Amino acid sequence: MQEKLKTIEWLRKYNLHVKTIDETHRELVKLINRLVNLINKNECPGSMSEIFFALIHYAERFLIREEIFLRDLKYPHLGQHMEKHRFFIDKIKSFQEKFSIGDPHVCMELYDFLMEWFNEHVLKYDIETITFLKEKGIS
Repeated sequence: MQEKLKTIEWLRKYNLHVKTIDETHRELVKLINRLVNLINKNECPGSMSEIFFALIHYAERFLIREEIFLRDLKYPHLGQHMEKHRFFIDKIKSFQEKFSIGDPHVCMELYDFLMEWFNEHVLKYDIETITFLKEKGIS
């Protein structure tokens, strides 16, 4: 029997104290936890359509809102930031394609990708953005 995956508990240290960005990160954690629960209940890939819908909504609502927020503040690395978001969206589309052809590994591959994104983009890369925002007096 496969060991149960653990959900992410939102820790105080994850707060960057910029409302727009913290909301984006919390929403991602909710999505990851939904996927974890589906995997743990052996309901994945049966409910993957719901996860993909939520991820597309996340990209449209939260990532784009974050980009607009940074653009309005004239963030100097916006292009690079947007490229990373586009990479995220392209990966989600590739997972959707794998799902549509019945790839049995898509659930765990998506989970691994989302965890890597959370650990690398959210917890490391976005922190660089915070320095700029703090200099602008944004919180």
